[in-house]
Amino acid sequence: MKTKPFLLATAGSTVDGRTIDEKMLKEMASSYDPKTYGARCNIEHIRGISGEKPFRAYGDVLELSTAEVEVNFNGQPEKRLGLYGVFDVTDDAKALNDAGQKVYPSIEIDDNFGGKGFAYLMGCAFTDSPASIATDRLKFNRQMPGTIHFSRDESAPLELVDENGETTEDGKAFLASMKSMFDGFAARFAPKEPEKPKADPGSDPAGEKPAAFNVADLAPLFEQLTETVAGQIGSLRTEFREDVDALAVQFKRLETEREETPAGSHQQRPRSDGNAGNYSNIF
Repeated sequence: MKTKPFLLATAGSTVDGRTIDEKMLKEMASSYDPKTYGARCNIEHIRGISGEKPFRAYGDVLELSTAEVEVNFNGQPEKRLGLYGVFDVTDDAKALNDAGQKVYPSIEIDDNFGGKGFAYLMGCAFTDSPASIATDRLKFNRQMPGTIHFSRDESAPLELVDENGETTEDGKAFLASMKSMFDGFAARFAPKEPEKPKADPGSDPAGEKPAAFNVADLAPLFEQLTETVAGQIGSLRTEFREDVDALAVQFKRLETEREETPAGSHQQRPRSDGNAGNYSNIF
């Protein structure tokens, strides 16, 4: 899921007495290109080797930018340069965030990227104790364009548009159902040619009132709308359960293979000290 821009760091003093150089933030924003080097999101600056929880990757940094922000220091406002980042986060990151865990960003900076003399963002950790001041609390709940949520027992997203901007098969089926329903609605209440009434010598045509609109006629249409929406949601839930079952079987098989595979000539990796590499600065 692509997020909105979050404030990742601000120039100036940090909570642990260090200083973030404004020049570094500008260089990171101008130089960052995932095709040159993609910065990934991790937990507490720890990179696992297995891809298993909790120290797997939790997403990617897509883009960086800078803007001036105002920080409140005991009632005294101070203007600082802020570094903003947009993420593409995984479902694991969203679940962790929903649980209120690891909700602040912490950036990893190489101040001499590739020996080229400029600063570059090497990664971003999700943490509960960032060194930088005024970072945004992360919240991965923004609904992306092309997604509709229907509230019933629980929300179920219906993806009308894929990541390439094309209408999905589910979207086509849903729109076709809606078109059919509204066509029926229009046909039922389209104006009809009135029959010419026979003249009644004792009546006053000008004083006749039109027939009252019967609201009860709308009931079948709303029932049809409810059934259409419920059917779409039920179909998506079924597909989701099938996907989860298939993944569970695959995971169990891989786990069994891993346990039964002999170590051979494998040499154990030195114990990690939890550092994120040889990056010169972690904030």
